Amino acid sequence: MHALYLMQHKWKILIVAMFVNLSIWAGDIIPVSQASRISASLAISPGYYAFLISLPILMMVLFSIPAGFLVVRLGAKRTATYGMLIAFAGAALRGFAWNSLSFTLFTAIYGIGMAVTFTNLPKIAEYEFPAKEQSIASGVYMSGLPLGAIVALVPGSMLGFLTWQEIIFLYSSLFLIALPLWLTTARDVPVTPVHGADFVQVSKNRGLWILSVANMTLLITYFGVTTYLPMQKNMQALLGPQTSLLIASVSAALVFGLLFLPRISGRFGERRSAIVYQLCTAGFLILFFAALHFNSPLVWVFSILAGVFLGGTIPLFFAFLTRIGVRSEMFGIASGIFVSVLNIGGFLAPVLAHAIDFNLGLAGVIALFAGASLAGAVLTLLIPFKNER
Repeated sequence: MHALYLMQHKWKILIVAMFVNLSIWAGDIIPVSQASRISASLAISPGYYAFLISLPILMMVLFSIPAGFLVVRLGAKRTATYGMLIAFAGAALRGFAWNSLSFTLFTAIYGIGMAVTFTNLPKIAEYEFPAKEQSIASGVYMSGLPLGAIVALVPGSMLGFLTWQEIIFLYSSLFLIALPLWLTTARDVPVTPVHGADFVQVSKNRGLWILSVANMTLLITYFGVTTYLPMQKNMQALLGPQTSLLIASVSAALVFGLLFLPRISGRFGERRSAIVYQLCTAGFLILFFAALHFNSPLVWVFSILAGVFLGGTIPLFFAFLTRIGVRSEMFGIASGIFVSVLNIGGFLAPVLAHAIDFNLGLAGVIALFAGASLAGAVLTLLIPFKNER
């Protein structure tokens, strides 16, 4: 009976972690759906607002490694609690912003909270689930990412009767639900004294760096599939007001891939499955370009299929963190490095995409995102696993 309770409880923790992830990413995306209203109210130029949108990702690059040390020193439960409090403060304070500088400051605070919180979630899965269930567990809590985008973009675009400040406060309140759920459900992991030598030891793990760079390429493709390509001018001309519906559809496809593809990956080998999924993502992006060139409605089909296989790759990469020879007590530091490096891709992706689109057009953009997926497949082949499945 006790074993059954523990089995049920770990899945409850995972569902709560998914809701925490949803709260984080909904709060991150909501300024996108309110971009015109916020920029007009605070007199923010389009270029500077684009920087504000990417600022939380930059904070994740800078603060994920320190957050990894906190995970090891304080435990995942306590560290994530602090992270959610910081994120809630930054998210809510954005509603009180009176100019662009204050909005920038509060957005940076929110990004720090994101980093501290998100870096904990891989440790929760690593502690609660055996190796054979890591990819499935990662798929569940990572599904909060596209679900957060859906929650922010679809309802957020329908709340025109509220001021943008009220919408910011509304989405900030998600943390008031997530925090008590987390406090009453999550179990803390044993903590370990950390020294500078521990970071050096983890940072020398070649597999960690290869995996992190592979995941960085995955995030570049993620940005392209979920954000840039649906908003690209050629797509805008084809879709018009249906753009938000396509983004929501692709996000739903990601959720499907996150939840269901890891369940079949173990039958074929997880490394092999990750490579195949990335090749499929690249292939469907190329087919997407061909369909868009001929103004074909098949752009919907190829966008959604790219989202499914992209979603299937994400949990495998997070599960691979447990297969590269990092000791369990040092896993928080490895998670911090992993999250920091992957978010470099999220920060660079819009810059590269805009520059390539301006100079080479849509063909160059497709080459960027499909090429990133192909590069990720090659890097996946090179990851030196200690216990491959």
